[in-house]
Amino acid sequence: MSEEEREYLNEMIRSLNNQLVDALRERDEARRMYCYAIPENCDEHEARKIAWERGWDCFKEDGK
Repeated sequence: MSEEEREYLNEMIRSLNNQLVDALRERDEARRMYCYAIPENCDEHEARKIAWERGWDCFKEDGK
């Protein structure tokens, strides 16, 4: 494999990784939006239970 091919593949990996990070961030934001909309129909305890059942950590503080 040439150095150019290797660099191209490395750039593709970096690009795909960035796309994954962006997609995960968007997914998490959508989950948070959903979780915070739930209390309109139920109390926060019930909203946390629903999120927990789905395996979502919507109520976790950012950066923790």
